[in-house]
Amino acid sequence: MTQHSAAVLRLTQNERAVVEIAAVAEHMASLCAGAAGLMLEPDVPAPEATTAASSVPLLDERSAPDAAATLAEIRNWSQAALGIQHIPAMWRALAHHPKLLEAVWRKNRLVLGAGVLDERTKAGAALAVAQFRQSSYWIAYQTQFLRISCGYDDRSLVEASAMMMHSVSFNTIAHGMRLDAAMDNLAAADFGPGGRFENMPGPGRPTAGSVPQK
Repeated sequence: MTQHSAAVLRLTQNERAVVEIAAVAEHMASLCAGAAGLMLEPDVPAPEATTAASSVPLLDERSAPDAAATLAEIRNWSQAALGIQHIPAMWRALAHHPKLLEAVWRKNRLVLGAGVLDERTKAGAALAVAQFRQSSYWIAYQTQFLRISCGYDDRSLVEASAMMMHSVSFNTIAHGMRLDAAMDNLAAADFGPGGRFENMPGPGRPTAGSVPQK
């Protein structure tokens, strides 16, 4: 199913779009693992009542002066993008290692920021990864971002969950039946003039004998 999804992206975008989605999946998987490893409870949108559940104390600009600049940047971003006044727990936990905090935060903004794919598309993919990984921390975080910054409503969130459930179902079937991808090397140019599938139905084309709908 990964190769199938990549093929679909190639038909509508380009190779960079495939890489960007792969980067979102890799990055979010690592964040989900990090949140689980640090035993973080969801604190977005509501701040946590206690930090006792986390495996390390959660720091801020005062308690982590070497990480203060990055934490301040994250605080400002969180106010605008998440609609909250506090720094999310994930970043406060990483502040114990200032260089790691900065590196992960920079990667976060690079991977989830607009590129060939827009920020909304990437955020939806990030939520799907968090849901698949069953990370309550990142599900709450990404849901809040989608609501505040991307205009998602309740139905949008349910539709995103439905897409994730559908993909999990087909992944399970594909793995169980040991199916190989039949569309792992398609490109949009294949359906254009001179392409190997020029005379075959392609994206948006009616099939032979079909009646155009009014």
